[in-house]
Amino acid sequence: MDLKRNIFDNIKECEIKIGYREEDMNLYYPKESLQELLLAAEEDLSQVIEAFCKSAEQELGGLTIKETEEKGRYCIRVPSEGVKYVHENVNDSPFLKAFLEEIFKPGNSVDDIVNIFKRFSQDVVVEKIHEHEWGISFQNPEIDPYVYYLEQDEFGLQYHRFTKKAYDALKDNHRTE
Repeated sequence: MDLKRNIFDNIKECEIKIGYREEDMNLYYPKESLQELLLAAEEDLSQVIEAFCKSAEQELGGLTIKETEEKGRYCIRVPSEGVKYVHENVNDSPFLKAFLEEIFKPGNSVDDIVNIFKRFSQDVVVEKIHEHEWGISFQNPEIDPYVYYLEQDEFGLQYHRFTKKAYDALKDNHRTE
């Protein structure tokens, strides 16, 4: 997984949820995620970001990546032509479409979500983190490389999508709390 793929995936996720809109899009990343996705050491991050923006320009346009006022948090601004490129050239993920259709259904359960995963592969990892929190992913990252972190509360199921490394860091933080 690299940053370009992750940006494409995030744009497609948004498009599947709310539809295509030819407008600029802001995506937010913690510094650790940028370092992971760019394979960059902290001291090299600025130079690697600059090189990435240049290399991604043909597909994503005049991309900008800047640290926000919140130290350690970065905003990636994808111009409308980059959003349009992804819309026209990157196929929707059949799994992500099915997942998003199910996750927003009232009254659904974790078992319902696991069944969506199992429609695409029987090799699914389901990890219970706490009483109302789970991590679900495919053994085969070719199907979908992310870990889906589910939380259940009185409003139903909520999800966050993480790279495997970011998910492992999240789990480690839960253990130390």
